[in-house]
Amino acid sequence: MFERSFWLPESVNRLAQGSDELFMFILWVTVISLVVVLGAMVWFAIKYRASAAFIRGAAPTHHLGLEVLWTVVPTVILGVVFVWGTRDYTRMSVPPADAMEIRVTGQKWFWTFDYPEAGVRIQATPEMDAKNEADGLPMGLVVPVDVPVRLVGSSADVIHSIFIPAFRVKKDVLPNRYTTATFQATEVGEYDLFCAEYCGTKHSGMITKVSVVSQDDFSAFIESSKAVADQPPDGASIFASSGCAGCHSVTPSSGGIGPSLHALYGRQEELVGGESVMVDENYLRESIENPMAKVVAGYGPIMPAYVGQLSEDELTALIVYLKGLGIENGAAL
Repeated sequence: MFERSFWLPESVNRLAQGSDELFMFILWVTVISLVVVLGAMVWFAIKYRASAAFIRGAAPTHHLGLEVLWTVVPTVILGVVFVWGTRDYTRMSVPPADAMEIRVTGQKWFWTFDYPEAGVRIQATPEMDAKNEADGLPMGLVVPVDVPVRLVGSSADVIHSIFIPAFRVKKDVLPNRYTTATFQATEVGEYDLFCAEYCGTKHSGMITKVSVVSQDDFSAFIESSKAVADQPPDGASIFASSGCAGCHSVTPSSGGIGPSLHALYGRQEELVGGESVMVDENYLRESIENPMAKVVAGYGPIMPAYVGQLSEDELTALIVYLKGLGIENGAAL
């Protein structure tokens, strides 16, 4: 219980050195304080119990030495914690000048990672992570080993929080503003990345990985991602990478968070309020970019807006894919 490994996974962030020691210092101070205070309470309760032979009416006294002791000792401990914590917080919040910048966007319920210098965007959904794992490709946030990284976070909808336990990184990402965090991974491997701020129905599934790879593997990953980005967008891939599959089924089944998209195009949809609408290209586009405009009966208004999240080519490819669902030889999934 009094070992770091009991509470925390092994730290692989060079910039987090000292934070684990601070955690253990605070833990020991807390335990010792508990024993001293609780022990004194028990001792006084026994010593000054009602049956003890003490003069109850005597004037109260005080001990100057004890008063100074219990004032100075906590003050010194708090000063040590403040200086120690400020040093480590600054090192983990102010990135080195040569840090590689990665933009992190949280959205219900997946992460998007942009590499501005390379012009690459990676969307980490459970479906894309499963596909990449099956193909032997790195999952989620991909970073090179021994390179300082600056994460610039924001949110497309509600408050999310990027939490990487092995890096000792936890930072809220907020709508309409930016927050920053930094790390420098020291070991190649895969490490859990969670959303640590409750963000709705599928918050618990907003999980991906940080894939720390060698410099050569990272360069190869960037080049392959550029090659994919240069190809015409594929609607099925956009559907999986944008988190659509987390809520919508592409089979005749129902019961998901969102309505099934199987054979959607060309049918009449009943809306909240009793109205109905014919599903055509304009309805599909509006439902993607502004889903609150027309909510399907029987479902809640929980779908996030994708306006500005997809390029015109990606949006068109996604609509073409949705139109083909349910056609005998038109469905891609």
